[in-house]
Amino acid sequence: MPKVSVIMPAYNAALYLEESVDTLLKQSFRDWELLLVDDCSKDETAKIAKELESKDKRIYFIQKEKNSGSADTRNQGIKLAKGEYIAFLDADDLWEPDFLEKMIPFMEKNNSPFSFSSYRIIDENGFEFCEPFIVESKTFTYRNLLFYNRVGLLTAIFHVPAVGKKYFDPSLKSLRDDYALWLDILREGRVAYANSAILARYRVRRGAATSNKKKVMLAHFRMLKNREKLNPLYAFLLTIIHGFMGIRKYRIKS
Repeated sequence: MPKVSVIMPAYNAALYLEESVDTLLKQSFRDWELLLVDDCSKDETAKIAKELESKDKRIYFIQKEKNSGSADTRNQGIKLAKGEYIAFLDADDLWEPDFLEKMIPFMEKNNSPFSFSSYRIIDENGFEFCEPFIVESKTFTYRNLLFYNRVGLLTAIFHVPAVGKKYFDPSLKSLRDDYALWLDILREGRVAYANSAILARYRVRRGAATSNKKKVMLAHFRMLKNREKLNPLYAFLLTIIHGFMGIRKYRIKS
């Protein structure tokens, strides 16, 4: 049984897949498995994934039969995961070499069911064009997270014996499904432990940092109102706060 199961969904990810997997291969913490799940890509993703699988016995490639979005793709990886901890690394994001070496002892020391860290923001070419997203080293409750989601998916890890296997909600259509999962984990009174160390690099298209905010905020509001069963006015207020904080997140470097 590996200590950590890493879930990596991939869709038309040929451009960055090898680089992302390479940051896992270079981890100083070696006790992991990678569940690399292809969501019926139309490029060379599957070919590259098979080659990577053949080079390291810790890599397991899963080819889906039907395209169904990132939530269902991640869920297929979670179902097959054998690790004590489950972590997430998308096929275009990157971990620092000491990500697992820092995060797993951090969680064990704090007896943490769920943890996350700070991360850098890079563009398509790997250039760090925004200030890093820094989280405070403290605990966060369900209520804290309602006001603002500080958890970057690429830094999130949960402890299966403490939390159980938790899954993404495909009905959210890959909009706020990660946020909904974090709320699911914390809803029962658990707390998340944040590590302020910068341990990952989140890749985003420069234009995407501020694009389509209306669609995302509407999805955010609906998730809070319908799934979290919040009063519509309260859900609206939280959505406005979250939107404002989200704009502040992308502080362009001078």
